[in-house]
Amino acid sequence: MQEEEEIFNVSVTINTGLEPLTFTITTDHPASDPKYQRDYRVTRDNEMLGVLRQDTDHRWHLREGNLEQEEIEAIGQAIDAHYA
Repeated sequence: MQEEEEIFNVSVTINTGLEPLTFTITTDHPASDPKYQRDYRVTRDNEMLGVLRQDTDHRWHLREGNLEQEEIEAIGQAIDAHYA
């Protein structure tokens, strides 16, 4: 069963001292994934920056794109906070 796509925004401080950046997060449930894990597409200004996935140990990983590990963790924490 395919779950419905969800779209929401998160604000993340990437560089200390600068304004937080707002990213649009779109959930995706790849049909090819037998565990039905959720992917999170990260976009800003209509440009796809990456696709994140949380593993079973609740660590965030980049599946696609070009984000630094600090950015991945900050965006992942904001996604977690959205669902809290």
